[in-house]
Amino acid sequence: MRHVPKDVVARHEALIREIAAHDRSYYVFDAPTINDRAYDRLYAELVALEREHPALVRPDSPTQRVGGEPAAGFARVKHPRRMYSLDNSYNEADIREFMARAREALGGALAPIAWVVEPKLDGASMELVYRGGRLALALTRGDGVEGEDVTANVRTIRSLPLAVPCDGEVITRGEVFIHCADLAAVNAAREAADDPPFANPRNAAAGSLRLLDPKEAASRPLRIHLYELVAAPDHPDTHLGCLALLAALGLPVHGMQKACASEDEVIAALGAFAAARPSLPFDIDGAVVKVDDLKLRERLGSTARFPRWAAAYKFEAEKAETRLLEIAVQVGRTGALTPVAVLEPVQLAGTTVSRATLHNEDEIRAKDIRVGDTVVVEKAGEIIPQVVGVAKAPDAERGPAFVMPRRCPACGARPSRGEGEARWRCPNRLACPGQLKASLVHFASRKAMDIEHLGPSLVDQLVDQGLVRDVAGLYRVGEADLEALERMGKKSAENAIAAIRASRARPLHRLITGLGIPLVGEVAAVPLAARYGSLSRFAAADPEVERAELSAMFGIGDKIAAAVADALADERFLGVVRELLELGIDPAAEAVAGGPLAGASFCITGALSSPRHAVQERIRAAGGEVHTAVKRGTGYLVAGADVGKAKLEKARALGTVVIDEAALERLFAGGKP
Repeated sequence: MRHVPKDVVARHEALIREIAAHDRSYYVFDAPTINDRAYDRLYAELVALEREHPALVRPDSPTQRVGGEPAAGFARVKHPRRMYSLDNSYNEADIREFMARAREALGGALAPIAWVVEPKLDGASMELVYRGGRLALALTRGDGVEGEDVTANVRTIRSLPLAVPCDGEVITRGEVFIHCADLAAVNAAREAADDPPFANPRNAAAGSLRLLDPKEAASRPLRIHLYELVAAPDHPDTHLGCLALLAALGLPVHGMQKACASEDEVIAALGAFAAARPSLPFDIDGAVVKVDDLKLRERLGSTARFPRWAAAYKFEAEKAETRLLEIAVQVGRTGALTPVAVLEPVQLAGTTVSRATLHNEDEIRAKDIRVGDTVVVEKAGEIIPQVVGVAKAPDAERGPAFVMPRRCPACGARPSRGEGEARWRCPNRLACPGQLKASLVHFASRKAMDIEHLGPSLVDQLVDQGLVRDVAGLYRVGEADLEALERMGKKSAENAIAAIRASRARPLHRLITGLGIPLVGEVAAVPLAARYGSLSRFAAADPEVERAELSAMFGIGDKIAAAVADALADERFLGVVRELLELGIDPAAEAVAGGPLAGASFCITGALSSPRHAVQERIRAAGGEVHTAVKRGTGYLVAGADVGKAKLEKARALGTVVIDEAALERLFAGGKP
């Protein structure tokens, strides 16, 4: 290396290797081989060498884990090989049926199949590509065909080597996760900064990967375990061999896989993982059963949605018992009154639960849930805590049956319950602080304006202190206003204001979603944004014209058209929109005219390998138009599994071309179906 003494180069190389080895011992094996002070001295020496000799800096240096300016967004990149989801099984019979199908597909008379059972980590799926021995690309799962390039954030994971001893291309997949204990520390810091805590480790991992600033991502204690080798020189013939190769390359693997020679051994391994679940430092939501022989995997192939050589065994939702202290009633942005259980805090699925949904008054009465009871709580989908029933009534006399309050708890208005509806609603739409708070939280949500640092507790203070009276008021708040609030220091105020300012750049469909028009979610907002093109043109639209014309638009229909027209006729709603315009917030619709599907229209029916909304978003992002039903002018009907004959006949009668998912992928690539 020019102008750098050989002994300095050698010392630099030795430091990189030594620091990487210590990182691996600490973050992968939880067995530190050096104390923090000694580690810091090594790192400081490395920094000093690179500062004195900039030519030494290279991509795999530990000093380069975090660098560069925050990203404006994440580019979508096609996976080298499609990332399938796994078919879910929920009991022993399902797993035995899966293994029997595999045996039958392979001829039945084959020698016993060798299986591998491993834990199903509850995190964010990730694909890594190493080229020339160095980490070149990290992609989220996305829709399985394309993922988001989050390489800069993944480089901050200290358990992941930035270089491997292999010159050829290595493609591997794994799960990014956070230890439960680490999540508790992260949430404590977030609450101190008035940010909403993460609901569980999975949300924390996924949210950290999508931070635009790698320096902020580096502050999160992310880890990764790799569970699949997609490509490598001298690729082994078995899954167990692949895991051994990953470990030999210095890549982090969990090492918990169990080789099984029979179906009974597979069932026993599943039971062992279920029993070990509470003692693990990280969350698992099940186990995965895989065929070990890769050649047999090729013979088994995949369906349109799942590989036939693997299945996920999902554990039952965790349950816990605790005492019901109170039934509170919260007000939603539409005025809906929802009863919420206030509980003695209890550990459930890796988090502390102190509140849970009770759904509605009828549900509470049907389950006869009363204050003072010991209730059973579980996490629906392991995310939302809910009370599922009474475990034990108190020995003394039980409390009275629950009755919904006859006054809105936020504003005192008399709620009403429409015929056939399960919920009571507060009618005070214009002045109810509860509805305003919920509207602000919705406006700041990821599906809408995606405003970091604007959580429920900060929203509560903004409304209670009279600083914000509608969503437009967020853009009038200053740092001094926030610094005067409880638990809001200068840095927290700066972060919140910076996030609010950044939201000004969101496209029109995100703003329309955030405005909270009834029935208009993130899907319907896209064609509306395309129709108006800007917020100013939306504000100037004639309500009665829109009522008639919107209903004829694909993806809208009569009910949404009426809701939009009613909003445009509402002077208070228009007042908020005009205030946003006065503040210089007039976003345009995202332009996709140059995409490979520009000018084409699609309707989707049947089961696809990705969620339908994800496929619709890909079509729109590629310039195509999405129709909710086959109508005259629909160009293509994308037909997945279990399509009804009537839909196919209607498509053919109207001249709509029927294609499968593979043909749609060819269109995305610019080809012909």
